[in-house]
Amino acid sequence: MAYVEEKIIGTARVLSDGVCNAYIVDVWTLSSFRHQGIARTMVQTLLNQLKGQHVYLFTDYSVDFYRKLGFIEQPVGLGQVVGNWLVNDE
Repeated sequence: MAYVEEKIIGTARVLSDGVCNAYIVDVWTLSSFRHQGIARTMVQTLLNQLKGQHVYLFTDYSVDFYRKLGFIEQPVGLGQVVGNWLVNDE
């Protein structure tokens, strides 16, 4: 996470099996703090902890941003929503 004083201005998470596969999810920067290198620093911090792993992400946005960080587009991907999107019947 990125903070200014005690305010969260950015977040980034990674899911990893700890061995060979990792997925970057939920990279976000508060609009007024974008284009200042915050997301780049958060993503690079995550990548530095994933040596030897295949790191994947899904995005429809900021493709050029991720290319600059070394990501290469891979055209294959499948997905499924189980039940209703973001609705948990419990």
